[in-house]
Amino acid sequence: MDKKRFKIISILIPFVFYIGMAIIDGTVWCVDSASYTSMDFSREPVYPLFLLGIRKLFELFDFAGTMYGQPSYLFCVVIIQSLLWVYTAARLGIYMYDYTLEQRYSRQRATIVGFMGLFSQMAVAILNRFVANRGSMYSECIMTEALAMPLFVLFSIRLFELFRNYSAMNMLAVFLLSVLISSIRKQMLITILIMGAVSLIIHLIVKRTRDPRRFLSIVIMGILAVISIGVIDRSYNYAVRGKFAEHVGNSKGTLCTVLYTADAEDVHLYDKYEDSQKFPELGSLYTRIYDECVAKELTISYAPSQNFDSTWLEMTSHYAEGYDIIGFDIVIPYCQQYVSEKFPEISGPEFDIKENEVEAVLAKELLLKDIKGIFTGKSSEFLYVLVANVAKALVISVANNRPAILVKVSIFIYLFYLILFSVRLIMKKDEKSRELCLFALIVFMGILINSVVTGSMIFPQPRYMCYGMGLFYLTIGCGILYQ
Repeated sequence: MDKKRFKIISILIPFVFYIGMAIIDGTVWCVDSASYTSMDFSREPVYPLFLLGIRKLFELFDFAGTMYGQPSYLFCVVIIQSLLWVYTAARLGIYMYDYTLEQRYSRQRATIVGFMGLFSQMAVAILNRFVANRGSMYSECIMTEALAMPLFVLFSIRLFELFRNYSAMNMLAVFLLSVLISSIRKQMLITILIMGAVSLIIHLIVKRTRDPRRFLSIVIMGILAVISIGVIDRSYNYAVRGKFAEHVGNSKGTLCTVLYTADAEDVHLYDKYEDSQKFPELGSLYTRIYDECVAKELTISYAPSQNFDSTWLEMTSHYAEGYDIIGFDIVIPYCQQYVSEKFPEISGPEFDIKENEVEAVLAKELLLKDIKGIFTGKSSEFLYVLVANVAKALVISVANNRPAILVKVSIFIYLFYLILFSVRLIMKKDEKSRELCLFALIVFMGILINSVVTGSMIFPQPRYMCYGMGLFYLTIGCGILYQ
């Protein structure tokens, strides 16, 4: 198929699919949606601003009413989100078509690979809509994944291009995409870790491409990205709340995890705060929170197992089911009550900031205790939860954990992936193979880093893990076809 015809088809197919499904399903309101439309202090800046911009545009033209049971502007949001997914699917398909021709493969093979790129993204959407329990596509949802997922695919393409060609344009594009995605969803700080990890491997470890200067340039770019993300976050909150502060809630995920494996005796960790002015009688707050977790059977002692055995997945499910209850029903109310009692003069954004500081201190002390315990053999339960969640995250990234057979299947899929590209790298030393292995490395590091970060900081579920699923299977397909 010639390029012009392929481009037209690559745009038409995802357009009909994503826009068609948006019209059929309409706006999908989720548990977290209200916190974005209300511009809650706990949310990153870009998505609430995106929703605000569309809402203000509708108000400007005096558009009102509802569609699909929600304010009509939200359906416009869904259409824009769907168009981004259309562009991303088409961009990936066309990119793979062009890249295959560039590698001097036939036009027929380029067409096959191009369609693989196109449908790799649509297939993930189809799974979420028609197979998974959620019954909707992320492009239809009022949640950050609606923007972050397609932008992550675009980031992966551009990162591959950067490592092929260190042009100023590619450097700038990778930088801007990482800042944008991370300002949509903080989980996407993994983009900075991915480019750093891949650069470390190819610029300091791989002999043929060893170049410390390029690694240093990536490190500098990553540092500038982190600074930029922080400045954007703080500037947004200064404009909205009058406080030059990052969004709150960054410690809640860690606190939920360490509370899950904590015990009553850990109250002594807060003895040093007993007479402090910033966090007086913090130990009593910890005891109240911990006792409530125990009363609701939300600690690991109530899980099916406390060590790796055949029920490890049941433990992760117990943890996941209790995660939001610990965070939203116990930690936040008790911390708010503590701040109200100890600092009655504080209100508004200052109250939220103080409550966030309390969460951070609670989490820090427990986390330091658990990290030290790993090296002294005293944090076996914490290590168990950490490893089990990362393992589950890896499974969900390429398959699912139900039915149980998929867990074993995912192991073989990863082994096949690693063997496929390891053998290719060893046996075929031409430039084509090296570039394909580079792409495979970027995709694999994306899944690995996302699994480690998500599994250790919060808990794995499909909407956190399927960012690289389509790219993963596309890469396997390319590894087979590029023989």
